[in-house]
Amino acid sequence: MIMVDVTVPSIGRQYNFSLEEQASISMLIAEITEVICQKECCQLAGSVDRLNLCSYERKKILSPEGTLSQYGIANGSRLMLV
Repeated sequence: MIMVDVTVPSIGRQYNFSLEEQASISMLIAEITEVICQKECCQLAGSVDRLNLCSYERKKILSPEGTLSQYGIANGSRLMLV
């Protein structure tokens, strides 16, 4: 598990997450959106499949089939959910 900051520009918030570095990015996006929607008491408009997780440091959109470890994402990394 690694600790990362996830920024969500559409709601202007940042969250701290502990994520499994071997899980697929698509699985992590689903997990992140579920937690955020519960915390903010909101519903996701649209499909989770249309969301992307991006790395600030690498300036890259992370492939849904990839993992955090494959991209070298480590503790303290900053991600953005768009």
